[in-house]
Amino acid sequence: MNLDRLKVFLQIVDSGSMSAAARAVHLTQPALSRTLKLLEEEMGVPLFARKGRVLVLTAGGRSLVPRGRALLAEGQRVRLEVGRSAERAYFDVRLGAVDSVATYLLPHLIPALRDAFPTLAVKLSTSRTAMLLRHARAGDLDLVVVAHSGPPPDARALSLGTYRLRFFGRSDLYPRLSAARTEAEVQSFPIVEIDPGHGEPGLVPDDALSYAVASNVATVKALVLAGFGVGHLPDFMLTYQEAATLCRAQVPHDPECALFLVASPRWQGPMEARIEATIARRLTRLLGDMARPQSPSRRNQRGPQ
Repeated sequence: MNLDRLKVFLQIVDSGSMSAAARAVHLTQPALSRTLKLLEEEMGVPLFARKGRVLVLTAGGRSLVPRGRALLAEGQRVRLEVGRSAERAYFDVRLGAVDSVATYLLPHLIPALRDAFPTLAVKLSTSRTAMLLRHARAGDLDLVVVAHSGPPPDARALSLGTYRLRFFGRSDLYPRLSAARTEAEVQSFPIVEIDPGHGEPGLVPDDALSYAVASNVATVKALVLAGFGVGHLPDFMLTYQEAATLCRAQVPHDPECALFLVASPRWQGPMEARIEATIARRLTRLLGDMARPQSPSRRNQRGPQ
């Protein structure tokens, strides 16, 4: 199918008239009409019917609209990927991750990716789960690693492992934290939390005397270890030695919350599948190893070697 003719057809649909479409694609109206006629001959059916001065899509035309848009989007994706590979002479992956994963898991993933794909270019960005999912669905990112309660809807998602968030605080400063069983009880301690964002509820009570609002999870961890207050952290962020200095609240974590590797709808092909499988396999192993309490003999080590 001729994609240029298909573009003209969709422009007529979007513009609502032949004259408006002709101006939009910089063609004369007779040239636009000829292009449409050639597409109708190619399809073997009329695509528009005229009712008075108004163009109306036929049944065949209505059927072509969603299929035509999908075909153009796929053609654009292919052109971008082929051009990108030809220009740079290597393959690339646009990878997104939530802050905790980017800070504590991806540094162990990147060497494995380089070993498996020496010429692979990795373009990494970090953000919150909701933003990463939007970018993946739009095709702006190829793969994203997000924390979500259950599989993200409307996405091809692979579970990498449980994402256990717990409230931690220094044992010598906040020994009563280990008896806290609700968030309300946790709020009696100085809170260290990530900025909840516009319209999202935070943990800091209105009458709090001391609290900290951080922009990233590494700052939350640093302030918790320094004794500033109590913070919500995933267990894989803490070494055995660090965990030994902390106590944690008994507030149940969400059993459905897990890390998921989510692929863009445009992330398809044999090479893409190999990269995705490597990332998933390595992150699953990392998450399992780093969440498992380490023996005293490995107190000064962090993560799988």
